[in-house]
Amino acid sequence: MNKAIKLLDKIISLILIVLVAFLAVGVSATIVLRYFFGISFAAFEEFLSMSFIFITLFGSALAIREKQHISISFLANWIVGNSRKRKIISTLLIDVSILFVCSVLCVYSCKWIGKVGNLLSQNSHLPMKVYYIFMPITFGLTIVYTLLDVLGLFVKIDEPDEGYKTDDTLPEGNE
Repeated sequence: MNKAIKLLDKIISLILIVLVAFLAVGVSATIVLRYFFGISFAAFEEFLSMSFIFITLFGSALAIREKQHISISFLANWIVGNSRKRKIISTLLIDVSILFVCSVLCVYSCKWIGKVGNLLSQNSHLPMKVYYIFMPITFGLTIVYTLLDVLGLFVKIDEPDEGYKTDDTLPEGNE
């Protein structure tokens, strides 16, 4: 199971890397084209906006896995203290809240796509369901990672390989 989780982590990380690179290059290109040449592509700017939204959606799912989400830790620590049992209860309450919200959003986003998904985008002329389908996908990923967080309270699940936790530290032994 740990290998499958690590593979999913890598796939989502790769998607995020590609989207951030596309966004950085695309925004730079649109700035140069607009201000130096007076050219603007509405469809391309729509793709950039959608990539920003996708980064947020996929990033929020991965943040659950890397325990970087906002769990109001100060308030949780103040209420539950340092007891292991109380921390489990706090984590369960937070995770159940996340599961509830994501489940509702997943169900309603599917219904929403069914109703308005065939409308065409004004700029790219793609069906809107091409963009909207990422909502239930990323909410589903968030649900999976939240369930893994709950399962991790009772079963050993490997920590993610990389992430923000290690960004501010240097590897040991490379002096």
